[in-house]
Amino acid sequence: MLIAIVVGTVLAFGWGAVSWTTGIYDFAIKPLPGGDGLAATFESASAADGAYIYPAPPATAVMTGQQSAIATNAFREEHRKGPLMLVLLRREGVDPMSPTVLVRGFMIELFGTALLAAIIAVACKFGARLQDRLALGIVVPAFAMLSSHAVVWNFFHLPDSFSMVLFIDGMIAWTLAGLACALIIKPAKR
Repeated sequence: MLIAIVVGTVLAFGWGAVSWTTGIYDFAIKPLPGGDGLAATFESASAADGAYIYPAPPATAVMTGQQSAIATNAFREEHRKGPLMLVLLRREGVDPMSPTVLVRGFMIELFGTALLAAIIAVACKFGARLQDRLALGIVVPAFAMLSSHAVVWNFFHLPDSFSMVLFIDGMIAWTLAGLACALIIKPAKR
């Protein structure tokens, strides 16, 4: 199982290195026109690190029924009219290729692959055949991508191309890890 985890992690992490350095994200994530001005606006607003949304739903819990209805209708109208924004703010810059980021990324891949390996190992206890294990190596990543990226895409109205590239990139990385685990981990001989 340990060999499967290491091989799967290296494949998933290796795919990430390829996907992030070859430009497949370029069509989905573009530089923001006037980004310097927007960054200056956030800096002058003394906004703390976090996620910001516009238009934001009103805090209706502190309103009367009539105020709540008016505020909710105004929010819905702003939402329909657009633009919609979701801004992720980190005030302090970071080195995107720092050793800490890479090690942390590798550890995330390692723990994710260990979970995939554990699922496949449990299936092996029930005598899962190779095709069953391979199916798990594909279905579990598909579940993970649907239950995360697709849900966020839907409810936060993220751009289709952005969500699609995250879904496909994650699906490839975790399928590589899952297939490695499926091929390496086998039921015990009887």
